[in-house]
Amino acid sequence: TDARPSSIDALPLPVPAVRVLQVHDAYLVLEDAEGLRIIDQHALHERAMFERIHARLTAGPLERQRLLVPAVIGAGPARMEAIERLDPLLRRLGVDAEPNGPSTIAIHALPTLLFERRVDPVRFLESLLDRAGEDAMDTSDEAALTEVVAMMACKAAVKAGDRLRPGEIDELLRLADSIERSS
Repeated sequence: TDARPSSIDALPLPVPAVRVLQVHDAYLVLEDAEGLRIIDQHALHERAMFERIHARLTAGPLERQRLLVPAVIGAGPARMEAIERLDPLLRRLGVDAEPNGPSTIAIHALPTLLFERRVDPVRFLESLLDRAGEDAMDTSDEAALTEVVAMMACKAAVKAGDRLRPGEIDELLRLADSIERSS
């Protein structure tokens, strides 16, 4: 008697190794059971950071890191008004910044996760204040919180053009599997 299976379907299929290619330091291309996947590395990491920050906020204000020397930014009337109006929201997010004279703002602390991702405190706060001045962000609204968290996530995420090491790629793919709506 022939001990071999009668059809190819009876043979166990090997588990394919995940092969990943980083294209233009912006996209991850891989083959999985469903076919070819192309992942925007910035969009995926931004979504993961958004989920991480939002989850940490449910437990209370974010951890913050004080600067040894305050970072100072120039501020016209619109930025000065925005810093006053956004103060409660900023403190909840771990940002400690206040007027420092008639035309400057001093940044004393930022959320730890922004430091971990090497986000420039001056550029981050300038962008946030300018954005708040453009659309008169309402700090009591949950939408304002979501908007600022999205901005933080974008600033903290890997960027197009960042060459990722194999371990970083593996971590991004692990995040893709764990994030709802990661596609």
